[in-house]
Parts: sequence; structure tokens; C-alpha cells
Amino acid sequence: MKNYIKRVLLCLTLTVSLLTVKAQDAHFSQFFAAPTFLSPSLAGSTGGVRFAANYRNQWPGIPNTYKNFSFSGDIYVNTLKSGFGFLAWRDIAGATSFSTLHVGAQYTYRLQISDTWTWIPGVEFAFEQKSVDDTQANYGSDITHGGSSGNSLLESSKSTYLDFKFSSFFYNRKYWVGLNIFHLTTPDYSFVDQKNEKALNMSIFGGVNIWRQKAQRDKQPRSFCVSYRFMHENSFNQLDVGGYWFNRNFEVGAWWRGLPLFDKGVSSQLLDTDAIVLSAAVVINSLRIGYSYDIPLSALASNSAGAHEISIVYELGDIFGCGSRYLDCFTKRAGLKFNKKRPRDLRMR
Repeated sequence: MKNYIKRVLLCLTLTVSLLTVKAQDAHFSQFFAAPTFLSPSLAGSTGGVRFAANYRNQWPGIPNTYKNFSFSGDIYVNTLKSGFGFLAWRDIAGATSFSTLHVGAQYTYRLQISDTWTWIPGVEFAFEQKSVDDTQANYGSDITHGGSSGNSLLESSKSTYLDFKFSSFFYNRKYWVGLNIFHLTTPDYSFVDQKNEKALNMSIFGGVNIWRQKAQRDKQPRSFCVSYRFMHENSFNQLDVGGYWFNRNFEVGAWWRGLPLFDKGVSSQLLDTDAIVLSAAVVINSLRIGYSYDIPLSALASNSAGAHEISIVYELGDIFGCGSRYLDCFTKRAGLKFNKKRPRDLRMR
């Protein structure tokens, strides 16, 4: 009976750790600065070689909350009309150090489906490992006896499994839209003898290039676009809507996160006005360094201290002669521009 009660309390402790990250997969507010994290279909989207690193510190005002680290690299091989990428990320949250390690390999293929539209399907095969340190959890009996016993009640502190993702991306000169379906294998990540499967994670993202021009005096590009991302997993939904403005080597962005069309009562009202995200970035040749801050609008605002993100993207172009000429697409992080020699290549951030 005592072991049963302890198992129940352990499950509650793990649940709190999951709620810390809103019971969802890892995510970034600067999702276009983490392109292959956003979608496997964006592997090879520069027409050359690209590396990206991202860091998120969510709710630093609350102890033991969510942090995420990500690193990725991708390349486009023009002779194969294919993109290849790798993605590694790790997040950690909660007093029990509930953590996920993800390592994946990505592949994409470009198909011209009309005079103006291109389709890029993509896949990712990934290895994931979840781990937890339940010796840091305090049970009722531990409190009664004046401290943690340090004993683990789990069959294993780690759960390892394989995962599979599918993505699809359509774009032309002005519009782009993508679809992701993650966890197609619905892997089991339970730490005890009860099955606990990952639910399908589906997301849709896209946008429109509003305008692009060159300044009359210095002939430097200026652009503005709006875009969106909607994610659904189990009962969790999240919508991000916003835009970027780029002028010469500087970029600013603003995003609103919430669900105005999905109000189901008190349980979802906090998500209806979740946060405002402000971002800024400096672009120097092939290097982009960005920072963003989530301003909470929910009940967490007074204690959470928002969320900080840093992104670094470095593009090498076609250094191996296997892709297209270095491109200036996606309107310097947002829109789409076509290369004169190979009009179906693009760059996204």
C-alpha cells in the first residue's frame, strides 16, 4: 500500500514537471531562426550550408523551470535536388530534472509542381531519450521523517525510443505554407510498467511577403512580412501570429501568442492571451544574431520573468559546389526571392 501511494505521488511530481513546459514538445519563440527545428522540410533551404544554434530560458523567475538548447546543420545538394540535415536538442525542467535528448537526421526533396509553386516534402528519423532524477522528489513519508529518502521508485530513470516525423512545405514568390506531423510512431516513454505514449504533434506554419524594396539612397534591401504558426498536441493548442521588418543589417519583429478562436472556458483563458514576443537581430554578411523576450500576459506575468531566447545562424553558401549560388531569399528572414539562374531555391530563417 505504501509503495502504491509513493507511486501516485511520484506520478504527480512528474506531472508538475510536464506542466512546467505546458505538456508539449520543445519549442522556440524565434521559430524561423531555428529552421530545421521548425520543420524537416527546411533542411537545405539555403541552397548551400547553414548552421544554427538556439537557447531558451523560460520563466527564469520561477525555480527549476524550462530550458532548451538546440544545434543544427543542413546542406543542399543540387545534383540530387535534395537537402540533408541533422538536429540535436536537449531540454530540462522541474525539480526532478525531467529532460529530453533528441538527435535526428533529416532528408528533403524538391518538386516543381507548377510554374510558380514548389513542394518540398521532408522526413526526420530521430533518437530520443527521456530521463528523470526522482531521488530529488519529496514524498509524504519523506517530509514526515524530516527529509528525502533518496530512494528511486522507478523501474528505470531513462526511457529510450525512436521517433519519425513527416513534413510538407509549399512556396512561391509571395506565399509559403508548411505542415508537420511529429511522433508518427507514437513511442512509449514510460519510466514504470504502465504504457505512456507520445501523442501526435501537428503544426501548420506559413506567411506572406507584404512588400520588398531597395532604399533609394544606399540601394540596401528593406522588407516586411507576416507569418503564423499553429500547434496542436493532445488538448494543447498554441497560435503565434506576427511579423518581421528588415532594414539593411537590422531586423525587428513582434508576435502575439494566444487562442482567440478557441476559448473553451476558464481552463483555456490563460492561453487566450499568453504572451507578446519582441525580437531584434543583427545581420553581418552571413552571420545573424538574434534575441527575443516573451512578455507574459497571463497570471504568470508577475512571477515568471518572461522568457529569453538567443539565436545564432551562420550560412556558408555553396562552399562545396553541391548546391546553388548563395541566395538572398525569404526577404532577409521572412519573404521569398528567387535566384535568376535557379528560381526554385530559397533561404528561410
